[in-house]
Parts: sequence; C-alpha cells; structure tokens
Amino acid sequence: MNNENTPEIAQLEKAEDKPFPLFEFGNWKVNTFVPPLLLGLVWVLNHSPLVFLMQGFHVWMHEFGHATAAWMCGYKATPLPIGWTPVEPDYSPFVYFGVLLLFGILFWSGWQERKLWPMITAVGLAGLQYYMTWRMPEHQKEFWWSAFGGVGGEFYLSALAMAFFYVQMPEGFRWGMCRYIFFLIGASAFLHIVAYWNDVYRGAEDIPMGSMINGEDDSNGDMNKLMDDFGWTAAQIKHNYQYLGYGCWVGLGVVYAVFVLRLNLIADWVSAKFASSEEVDAG
Repeated sequence: MNNENTPEIAQLEKAEDKPFPLFEFGNWKVNTFVPPLLLGLVWVLNHSPLVFLMQGFHVWMHEFGHATAAWMCGYKATPLPIGWTPVEPDYSPFVYFGVLLLFGILFWSGWQERKLWPMITAVGLAGLQYYMTWRMPEHQKEFWWSAFGGVGGEFYLSALAMAFFYVQMPEGFRWGMCRYIFFLIGASAFLHIVAYWNDVYRGAEDIPMGSMINGEDDSNGDMNKLMDDFGWTAAQIKHNYQYLGYGCWVGLGVVYAVFVLRLNLIADWVSAKFASSEEVDAG
C-alpha cells in the first residue's frame, strides 16, 4: 500500500536540505547585489565613528601581509595584532610542509566534492610557494616579507578576502556563512588602505615612515627599508602602492563580472564532465 504522504515528505526533506538563499552559491541575485551593498555599508562604517571597531583588523591585515609572505618563503612568522610580526629568516621544514599540507587538504576536499575552484587555488598556491621557497633569491624574499608585504598585504589580502566571496569552498569550511565575515573585514581594510594611499599620492598625507611600535624614528619601518635597503624613492613608493590599488580594483571588477555574467558556469560544466567521465570509467 502506497503512503499518500510520501510526496509531501520528499518535498519537505528537499526544502530542508536547501540552504538559506544568502548562503547559496550560484544565486545570481546574491552574486549581483549583495557585494555592492556590503561594500557601500562598509564605506559608511569607515566614515563613521564606529570605524574604531575595525581598526584592529586593519593592523592585523598588515601583519598578515608580512606573515603570509614569510610563510610562502618557508619562514616562521607570527602576525601579532599589536603592529609587529616576528620572523625567523631561516628555512623551516615545518612551515613549508605544514603550509603545503593545508594546500593539499584544500585540493583533496575540492576533489572529493567535485569543486574546481578550490583545486585550482590549491595548485596555484602550491606552485607559488615552491617558487618563493626554492627559486626566489634571498634578497627578493626579504623584500617581500620584510618591506613590501605589510602594506602590500593590506591591498591584496583584503582584495582576496572580498573576491573569495564568490568561490565555493568545500562544505567542511562552512564558507557559505564565513564568507560574509571575511568580505566585511576585507572590504573595511581595503577601502581604508586605498583611501589612505590616495591621500599620500595627492600629497594630503605623508609616507608613513617608522613603525607602529617604535614611532617615526624607527629605521626598521617598512618604508625606511624600501628606501634604504631596496633603493626606492618616495615617488616610486607613492606610484607603486597607488597602482597596486588600481590593480586590485580591476581584479575585483573582473571577478564580479565573471560571476554576474555566469561565466563561472564553464568551470562547473568542466567539473560535471570530469565527474561523469570518472563514473563511466568506474562502471
């Protein structure tokens, strides 16, 4: 005897499995309207007295800029939220293989769930890590983790935190909800650093010499190192960071256009084809 309630139960279970619309990936309305609305909200926050709530994240983004560059070079680094990142400039197998393991887990999770973007990200980062650890000259490594990566990280790490709003990570990362937190933090840091260096470029602000802990007279500040150790002029510093900001805006615009125009569906189609071919081979 057939149960008349079976269709209703099946529909209910399907509805319960469906995520909240704002946590869905591939939802065109979310991809189109939510990021600009969040960006506008953060812009208002950054120009209000409540900006102090985000200033700690701005500092931490700077320190993560130093730390991530050091990690990619195989060095131990600890990004402290007090404006200081101690780095041990000696190769550490624990750091290299630990970071590589994280990339491997990301790749394997994407493979298991047939998600292409995590796999591409993992392979790309592993390749970059290999180059920075084994191929990059020592002087250039020091340039990245010691001098340029702090302010540079404020630009590109915050932009990446925003861009990853669109990337469907494996389910274990709980990225459907966490991506909003990362986007808000990234957007606040990005808008802050872009506005600041716009003022520096126009002459409304001075190049930030020295360090947060020891003040303007600290010769170990990032800008001091760029000038004294790597030969950059004040004009080069202004232009390079200004154009880094422009590049990040362009990158964010490209990512936005790809997902709004649904060009990302090509990657989903490739993943589906790959998965179906594996099933045929297994059968």
